[in-house]
Amino acid sequence: MLNTISPVSFSGPITVDEKNKRLVVDGYPQGTKPSLLGRHLIYVALKKKLEKIWLWALPVDVPEYIRCGFRIEGTLFRDNNEEFAVSLAYYVSGGRGHSNKLQAENEIINSVRTEPIHQERSLAHGTELKLLDESFAQQISQLLTKVFISYPSPMEDPQYIRSLIQKGNIFAGAISQEKLISVAAAYPDQNLKRCEMTDCATIEEYRGYSLSERLLRILESEVQKHGSFNLYTLARAQSYGMNRVFHKLGYRYQGRLINNCHIAGSYEDMNLWVR
Repeated sequence: MLNTISPVSFSGPITVDEKNKRLVVDGYPQGTKPSLLGRHLIYVALKKKLEKIWLWALPVDVPEYIRCGFRIEGTLFRDNNEEFAVSLAYYVSGGRGHSNKLQAENEIINSVRTEPIHQERSLAHGTELKLLDESFAQQISQLLTKVFISYPSPMEDPQYIRSLIQKGNIFAGAISQEKLISVAAAYPDQNLKRCEMTDCATIEEYRGYSLSERLLRILESEVQKHGSFNLYTLARAQSYGMNRVFHKLGYRYQGRLINNCHIAGSYEDMNLWVR
């Protein structure tokens, strides 16, 4: 369940994400006092019995947040490699901030960067790649819930997916025999001029045809029609396939968010890739 609140001392929304037991702040206005906001977030997280605070901060404010107990987990940058947003975390629960999978996850990153890139297989006959409108909400929901035991957002609700599309988020899918077999999405943020590439899933029997990669290319082209955005994704750190996809598409690994969300049955680390 997602609840949004706005404290008196802060003009931007704070999302209480009960499903993932975290507090999320997607940026804030320049001039916000980091020490005051940081203390307020910790107070809210404690009051709501949450385990993690996830805050996108302005680079200039990072030292002050660190003094409040936050730590850096990743960075977004522009084409000229200038930092413009830093992903910070504060762990109310010490256990939530610890991962025993880091070595294996680092090995995956090294592997996806060094293994040779092979030519894509041709699409299976009759497979169609297209943008998806609201009429596909039910099928998108069914696909995501089939692929993932759990998901950080309420994708089990087709109406939630319809609301995402109505708000300007973009979905693309692969269709075979009138059945949705793969999906990916782009969430443009006009205010922060960034776009998250997300919700990638392919039914198991149709994997191996680079469907996610092909759909992400379609989405990138579509996003460009809506303005200039900094593209990024959060890929499951344990998923060789998805990390490989974003490396092949020219994204750069920029950090890891520890136990960031509940997906595929447990809390997982998420790798930040940026282009």
